[in-house]
Amino acid sequence: MKLTILQENLNKILSQIGRLASNKTTLPILNNVLIEAEKGLLKLTTTNLEIAINSQIRAKVDKEAKITIPCQIFSNYINLLDKGPIDIELLDTNELSLKSKNSRTKIKGTIAEEFPIIPQIERKNFIKINAIDFKKCLDKVLFTVSPAETRAEISGVLFSFNSDKKLLTLVGTDSYRLAEKSLAVIDSNLPTGQAGIKEKKDVIVPARTILELTRIIDPHTKEGPPAGGEDKREVEIFFSENQILFIYESTEIISRIINGEYPDYKQLIPQSFTTRALLEKDALLKAVKAVSLFTKAGLNDINLKFDAAGDKTIVSSLNSQVGESQIDLKSEIKGEDKEIVFNYRYLSDGLLNLDGVEVSVNMVNDNSPVLLTSPDEKGYLYLVMPIKK
Repeated sequence: MKLTILQENLNKILSQIGRLASNKTTLPILNNVLIEAEKGLLKLTTTNLEIAINSQIRAKVDKEAKITIPCQIFSNYINLLDKGPIDIELLDTNELSLKSKNSRTKIKGTIAEEFPIIPQIERKNFIKINAIDFKKCLDKVLFTVSPAETRAEISGVLFSFNSDKKLLTLVGTDSYRLAEKSLAVIDSNLPTGQAGIKEKKDVIVPARTILELTRIIDPHTKEGPPAGGEDKREVEIFFSENQILFIYESTEIISRIINGEYPDYKQLIPQSFTTRALLEKDALLKAVKAVSLFTKAGLNDINLKFDAAGDKTIVSSLNSQVGESQIDLKSEIKGEDKEIVFNYRYLSDGLLNLDGVEVSVNMVNDNSPVLLTSPDEKGYLYLVMPIKK
């Protein structure tokens, strides 16, 4: 192996793929990055056996070869170098030689054959989606996913593709709150001989995979979108029976799919309400944060009283050890008076992820799920369970 590459280009892809290589693993080879140089490209791959990420970039390749080296050492060292060309050469001793303007380094490697084989997906069942819109939607549901893997079916994000409506619906839940976001699928200009998914398709993607994907999709580029135009970068998503593949620019993420049936969450979403309250979103969020300073430790409870006759919502909390707080907010309320206790963290998370100026709080009773939506945002809902009195 012999090649030359710019430090800034190598550093960028190492920052994208390096997080999977962990020193905590009991299998030492998983600490390594697989480096492959061929046909004018440098390709880097990391894996934790459940997820694999590879990214490639153009380089001046004089000799083709492949090797694995410790990812953390390699990444940290490249990050500390000045911008400019780096000469990389694989020596007969299985050491990688790195030479830049004022530095000389050798890193001991391991033969590439010891690196795990990365599975491949037949690239025919797929959809295409706007990358920046996709990232925004993933961020709006990922925070609700259960961190515990005791219930595997809710430890990931549900991807539900509706071919009739050309929509991809994303769902996350931890059984205390739930977020659902739908976005349109791009179905034009598909590669010759390939076709998008023709039937309804549901898969559960691990939260770790989604986290890596959102980190890689960068909304900020040097060029940015065209003046007054739309950012048209895309993500291609390929499905197989047990795996899913995301392709964004020169980076690919392949991941296992979580086996199991996602809960029938639709039955949890109320279809009719006895009370609807319309409030200024930022005012409610500020009030929730303010009164949260007086919640009971471990309970995080705040009280929301919806006064239809007074056209106001009273946000309050009481901690006998600390004090109490109450804030009145002007509201447009239709229906019955209600008084509901929330975990303030769950409520504020939902408000932070709603777009628009106003929030609609839709209630059945004080023990049923409460639905938060925004008149200014279509395709997104947030469901939160109250604290039972």
